[in-house]
Amino acid sequence: FQTFAMRFLFPSASDDHIVLKPVQFQAGLENEPALKQLLMFKCLIQDKRFLLTMIHTMEAQQGRFTLQDRCNFASLLIVALQHELPYVTDILTSLLSDLMQSSGRKSHPKLLLRRTESVAEKLLSNWLCILLFPFILKHIGDPLFTLFRAIKSQLEKGPVDAITGEARNSLSEEKLLRLQLDVNA
Repeated sequence: FQTFAMRFLFPSASDDHIVLKPVQFQAGLENEPALKQLLMFKCLIQDKRFLLTMIHTMEAQQGRFTLQDRCNFASLLIVALQHELPYVTDILTSLLSDLMQSSGRKSHPKLLLRRTESVAEKLLSNWLCILLFPFILKHIGDPLFTLFRAIKSQLEKGPVDAITGEARNSLSEEKLLRLQLDVNA
């Protein structure tokens, strides 16, 4: 589960990501104040009003809170609250409700949840990832992998342009080789 979650939550992270390491304090320093501060921060995160206000404030700062920051924040929030998924569900419900109300006023409500532009959208995908893992592992993991291997095998059977990477058999229209080739093998 740890490998699956790390690859989904932090796709560009290495194997020695800070989330995987236990909290360490410098030798010789008093650890009690740091532990007390961590517990106080945990209490703040568990306050629904504080967390919603913090998320809304961060998202309101468009220039300082980039898309990557939003994704990282949502992933770290899921990691911090992974044992309290009913609370995450409650937070997510409130955030999605706010997101739907704000997108209802805009001109394109159909674009809602198409891209992960907000913390709520990324939090939703992370939440689904965590909750669906047991189902994927027990029921659809093997058939899905078999389907992947079969599609990959079919795609690799046709000709592929060595320079452009375009192929006769492709799922992507952008990488489709449109020229008719006489292939002599």
